[in-house]
Amino acid sequence: MIKHSLILVTILLSLNLCAQPNTEIYLLDLEQTVSGLNLNNALNISSNPGYDNQPAFWPDGQSIIYSRTVNGQTEIARYFLNDAKTEIITNTLQGSEYSPTPTPDRRISSIRLDTTGLQLLYSYNLKGQSKVLVDDLVIGYHAWINKSDIVSFVLGDTSTMQIINTKTNEARVVATNIGRSLHKIPGSNRFSYVDKSSKPWHIKSMDPVTEESRILVNTLEGSEDYCWMPNGFIIMGSGSKLFFWKGKGDWIEIANLVSEGISNITRVSVSPDGTKLVVAAE
Repeated sequence: MIKHSLILVTILLSLNLCAQPNTEIYLLDLEQTVSGLNLNNALNISSNPGYDNQPAFWPDGQSIIYSRTVNGQTEIARYFLNDAKTEIITNTLQGSEYSPTPTPDRRISSIRLDTTGLQLLYSYNLKGQSKVLVDDLVIGYHAWINKSDIVSFVLGDTSTMQIINTKTNEARVVATNIGRSLHKIPGSNRFSYVDKSSKPWHIKSMDPVTEESRILVNTLEGSEDYCWMPNGFIIMGSGSKLFFWKGKGDWIEIANLVSEGISNITRVSVSPDGTKLVVAAE
């Protein structure tokens, strides 16, 4: 199992880590208006050479956690909005952390890729102390759907979407050929994912109990990263532009951030109160 995992991780490493772009984290004010959404006051909150990516708001909306390049590897960083200060949470000499995500019990779950090639999902407290969360699957991306279960992108000979109980490690495959953006849908027991099994790609929702899925909307061409607003809107980036979908109809452009020096938006995350947006971009 370990040997097989190392082979898979080598593939992941070559695809995602060796050619990582220089990305930054930008924070913007988000305002809902009668006609749509407005974005203002873009601020680079990472200002750091290397790969600074995968931002997520803390549940109270007062800070943002993300993967930050530190001394040639990535650690979990936390940016505090009130005083504009950054705290480095981890100092993992034997590996790097990716996709830090707030857990229901106010810890952080994150993928750790060790220098040995071993890749596992860990749980961290806010002092950086860690423990293995899922010990037998090579997880690339994940999202919490309740207090014990995650939906995850699991690497293998064929990559799969699996629902995993983190208390028992029981896992079941519920889909294949998916994207990396997984989310709990606000105000619902369902989660969403990108189905790449045909073109155009679709954002779909799924009931984690019955595994019933339905199409919500086509993705923007070539894009797979999105986030949910508290009101049920979806925000997605494409190049230097941001768009939103309000539950019906087509995508509507919010803003073009090319004037901010932004050319390629990937990850996006909205604050719990819907007033801030954070994006990772080149």
